[in-house]
Amino acid sequence: MNFHQYAFIALLALAECAQLGACVGKTGDFNKGRDLKKQEVFVRRLKPDTKSRKKSSAFFDVAYNSTIISNKAKSRKGSPEVDITPAMTAKAPSAKSRSAQSRDIVAASMTYDTLVPTASPFGPPIAVPTMLPTEGSIIPDSVNNAMDRSGGDQLTPSPTNEKVKFRRGDLKNNVRRLGIKVSRGMGVRVVATANKRVKLANGLRSSLPFHGMPDGAAVFPLSDGGYVYVSNSEMDSGRGGVYAVYFNKRGDVVDYKMLLSNTTRNCAGGTTPFNTWVSCEEFARGQCWQVDPEGRRSSEMTVLGGEGGNYEAVACDDRNPLQPIFYVTEDFKFGALRKFTPVEGLASWDTLNGPGTTEYLVFLDDKTFTWSLCDDVARTSQSIYFPNVEGIDFKDGILYFVSKRRLMLYALDLDNNTYTMAPTNEALLGGGEFKNSPDQLIRNEGDYLYFTEDGGKTPGVYAVDASGQRYAIFEAYAPMYFRDKTSGLAFSPDGTKMYACFQDCGCEVSGEGDCGCMLEFERLDGRSFDGETLNLRF
Repeated sequence: MNFHQYAFIALLALAECAQLGACVGKTGDFNKGRDLKKQEVFVRRLKPDTKSRKKSSAFFDVAYNSTIISNKAKSRKGSPEVDITPAMTAKAPSAKSRSAQSRDIVAASMTYDTLVPTASPFGPPIAVPTMLPTEGSIIPDSVNNAMDRSGGDQLTPSPTNEKVKFRRGDLKNNVRRLGIKVSRGMGVRVVATANKRVKLANGLRSSLPFHGMPDGAAVFPLSDGGYVYVSNSEMDSGRGGVYAVYFNKRGDVVDYKMLLSNTTRNCAGGTTPFNTWVSCEEFARGQCWQVDPEGRRSSEMTVLGGEGGNYEAVACDDRNPLQPIFYVTEDFKFGALRKFTPVEGLASWDTLNGPGTTEYLVFLDDKTFTWSLCDDVARTSQSIYFPNVEGIDFKDGILYFVSKRRLMLYALDLDNNTYTMAPTNEALLGGGEFKNSPDQLIRNEGDYLYFTEDGGKTPGVYAVDASGQRYAIFEAYAPMYFRDKTSGLAFSPDGTKMYACFQDCGCEVSGEGDCGCMLEFERLDGRSFDGETLNLRF
């Protein structure tokens, strides 16, 4: 045990003794008792300029379920903290300089109807609940005069009963129009593109254009047999929010609408046992918002965010259906991973707005942990052991989360208060290359774990099986995707369709409203991907 660990344990002992006096009733406000103006100036100084592509690179490792993956990673725009001051700056190539392959999916006119930022991004959000489907939100296709990149672009045949050999990692299917390669025996189509109205199954288009900077997402089944793909928008300055693409039971797009607006940098989030989506804002005073995927109920701020923070993701231990326990990560060096235990009762929407106890994660040494009522102790612990926590998820009594600064994956045994951690140090095997930061992870109900990639020249979606073999499911190669990010990975309820987004998708300036596109993938043999979301983000 080194000096820092001894010092921290001494600090912990003193702080825990004072919990009943100093920490009882605290909500976890890191700014309480401090100079707020200085902190806000500090955060603004560290925030990268989203008008440019300032990004930094580093090597890190992460392991998952004894499967080792090694990649080269970088910090994307909009990260609340960046240690490397001389960040690499580059401008995306203009539409005129892109290759013919890229021009096939670049609109002839990429305009953006700028949303006017609110005076304060902390005001109440604007929720737009409507019934499904919304016929009034449909307008004729003729109003969209730009080149069609926004949907219905079926590049490969629909699944049939014919035996089509599906080979993970065999990137022989070159989809030149999109500038990507997909595994043999798999098809792909564009569902939507940012700032373009979504093409619907009846030939009309949605009233709203698809949102920019798509990020965390999940799929929820609907009572009519269809399903909805709920997607965050990571736009800044009050331009973020949550949006939904609705599908009928045949998998056709029937509607698109906004569920939450006037929020900032909606990054990841998580699902609840009562079928709602929690969307996390990632900025100095961000909050966690509960969203009804069907839009029948107005979105509301939850108690999970306390007095605000750089929140990233949410996980839920739902082993006790009467008392689900929620965990929230904070992407900040001096953040605090919090645990909210509601009062026992019938779990519902009101659970995230009712009374409960908030505790914070504290590591005691390199093997054990505890939960503290004092957030200052927890913030010190996080800064030493697991700074800048991003993705989190729960499965079978184990809480998983990652630290992008320490480049580690942690697995907490919640029943025994012990934990393990592991880095990654092996490259992707098979076709394609995976050299950069893994982002969202999706566990397959079978033997496969799917993950997305942030950065590099060939961002894609990859899979690893129980034996440790790794495969590229699809991978971008066109110059327009350089330093892009795949996000929003989710599966249809029956597992036959896989959805993923590119967060930039060839836009001129990263972070603007015309950045992003949503793709749909299918195996041509008609079989299921059987995806189960893990929500982990790096």
